[in-house]
Amino acid sequence: MDRLNYERKSTANLPPVKPCEVFDLIGGTSTGGLIAIMLGRLEMDVDECIAAYINLAEAVFSQKKSRLPFSLKGKVAAQFDSSKLEKAIRETIQKRGISEAELFNDGTKRGCRTFVCTIDQDTKSIVRLRSYALPEESNIPATICQATLATSAATTFFEPVRIGNRMFADGGLGANNPVDEVEGEAANIWCSEDGDLKPLKSIFKFLGQTVVSIATETEETERKFIAKWRKHFDNNRYFRFNVDQGLQDIGLEEYRKQGPMEAATDRYLVNQAQKNRVRDCMQNLRLKQSVYIEDFA
Repeated sequence: MDRLNYERKSTANLPPVKPCEVFDLIGGTSTGGLIAIMLGRLEMDVDECIAAYINLAEAVFSQKKSRLPFSLKGKVAAQFDSSKLEKAIRETIQKRGISEAELFNDGTKRGCRTFVCTIDQDTKSIVRLRSYALPEESNIPATICQATLATSAATTFFEPVRIGNRMFADGGLGANNPVDEVEGEAANIWCSEDGDLKPLKSIFKFLGQTVVSIATETEETERKFIAKWRKHFDNNRYFRFNVDQGLQDIGLEEYRKQGPMEAATDRYLVNQAQKNRVRDCMQNLRLKQSVYIEDFA
């Protein structure tokens, strides 16, 4: 986004844009789901998102609730206080001037659609919570806070979350790399009749980068996705940015290791191959045109 906004300023003296003004669809799971909501539904810019995440992590992970992985009854014990996570999320929402009771899907039509993955505790199936409605998909009336809790309540870290009569937990257990979920969701939005995304090149070229760059990911899912969409990968329409060295031993809760994380990320991005990929991605983003459901109705 920094590179894109620099080009906008230097070439046409245009004001900076936020991710929600560039991407048509942002989705994620677990930590990626939290970030997806910050960028998409709360409409933060990247710097605001980073600052909000650091503040939230410090408030939530500063003290463990339990050092034992199991309770006395043999159940998985939450290591951190779920009430602190909920309080931090509520404060983050309120700082954006939004009511903590506002629905994730409040009926407002937005250029950027946001969804997150979570797991239904009864069926163990992946459920998508959306900031928008789809005619053939059920709408779970979750608030922004509930949706954020449902996707980020990592098992062993936090307690499951109740929405209505259903219980949900961290979507990472079923969709650690949500790129397949994003592909399916894009098909539901723009190609509901046949599910074929291939004609929608203007959408697809942003599909991978939108979510894959912000979510906790697995290599096998990416391998299968690239194999399916090899032509678009070869034509620089799929981008994945994932620091491959230096973060292996840093856990979700280790917010104090911001320095090592920044150093590892900088080292990754100064590699010439990654510089070229950032440049190619930015060029794609410059050409991006918003696409709405009615365009394909």
